[in-house]
Amino acid sequence: MSSVTVPAAGRRRPRGGPRRRPRARRVLVGLLGLVVALGAVGCRVSHDEKPAAPGCAEPGVTPDSVRVGLLYPDTGNAASLFAPFRAGVDARFGVAGEAGGVGGRQIRYTWRDDASNPAGNEAGARALIQTDRVFGIIESTSVASGSAAYLHGARVPVTGTSLEAAWTQNDNMFSYSNMISDGPSVTTWGAFVAERGGRKAIIAQSAFSATSVTMADKLALSLQAAGVRVVDRVDATGPIDIPGVGEKVRASGADVLVGAVTGAAFGQVVVGARAVRANLRVILSPVSYDQRLLRIFGPVLAGVYTFVDYQPFEVGTPAHRRFLAAMLKYAPQVSPPAQQAALSGWISADMFLRGLAVAGPCPSREAFIRGLRGLKGYDADGLLPAPVDFSSHFGQINRCYTFLQVAADAQHFELVTPAPRCGDEIGQ
Repeated sequence: MSSVTVPAAGRRRPRGGPRRRPRARRVLVGLLGLVVALGAVGCRVSHDEKPAAPGCAEPGVTPDSVRVGLLYPDTGNAASLFAPFRAGVDARFGVAGEAGGVGGRQIRYTWRDDASNPAGNEAGARALIQTDRVFGIIESTSVASGSAAYLHGARVPVTGTSLEAAWTQNDNMFSYSNMISDGPSVTTWGAFVAERGGRKAIIAQSAFSATSVTMADKLALSLQAAGVRVVDRVDATGPIDIPGVGEKVRASGADVLVGAVTGAAFGQVVVGARAVRANLRVILSPVSYDQRLLRIFGPVLAGVYTFVDYQPFEVGTPAHRRFLAAMLKYAPQVSPPAQQAALSGWISADMFLRGLAVAGPCPSREAFIRGLRGLKGYDADGLLPAPVDFSSHFGQINRCYTFLQVAADAQHFELVTPAPRCGDEIGQ
């Protein structure tokens, strides 16, 4: 910041003692003083300097940076599912930093591990807010309910991936899609299975994960609404008895296998079912869109269906190309870069950046929440199949999904048309 300065008046008095300044000179000096004062208040900036961001009292906000918290499971039974999420955040913040940040502030983050359990999630959130003094949180986990009440009470903005009903209940929590709510399920999944001849289903779930059981319940409602009878459920909590699980699938007489567990756990269930030649027409999992799984399980996964709530990489939009280029630059350790969790991290970080932008030059948590909740037409730069209105979207379950199938060579995914497919809400 530059300002107008006026040279100091000489200290020597002319001979003959002090003289009174002429009135005109006194007026001139007064006007110059007024110019100095106005220049200081107006914070005039030279053309060669960038204006400094204002100082703000909100936690995590300084004149040159905003400190954000990152909360996800780095350990525990869900770690494999969410591990690439952080890399996607790194990539999006890397691009933002290269462009000058938000309002002249660089975005920096501190991360905590929630260890895949609700108590760890609450402990991690409290540490980020009370010890690390972050402004807000980006989160991807299946146990966000552990800290949801605390973060809502503290009015801390949260962006991330919605896998629990808490994301539909707290106005400080923002996701681009809600797969689970306390209310209805959707017909989309069941209709897809029924179209492919499925009649009787068995669902793989983890009895030790509330999110897994809830997701299994929503899938069951969807299947039953389409006339597909759910004949049994099988526990797929590690370590998994692969032969035993496979035999249970075969003995159930089901021709449909649906997963509500991690991709790695579901892959083991499929291995068991294939080994005993279970007569399965349709195999469907919401978390199997992952090239790493194809490398691990290979031909066993050929023909398996999965679904996503964003534009899959097979669509090949300019936004995908920007994401992949940023991953190679800012998160080169992640291979392959085209991963579901990484893209979720990118979108979650992008939502946070949008929230900061609409919160104004001196962002507050409440201004962030109010501004982002009022945002319409958000499409993550083209990564979402349809724009999201965060006001009307709040509390709503997603009805539209894009389905993909593992190719016969188990080397890639193939888009199932039409895409996306939309269904209707169904009651409990």
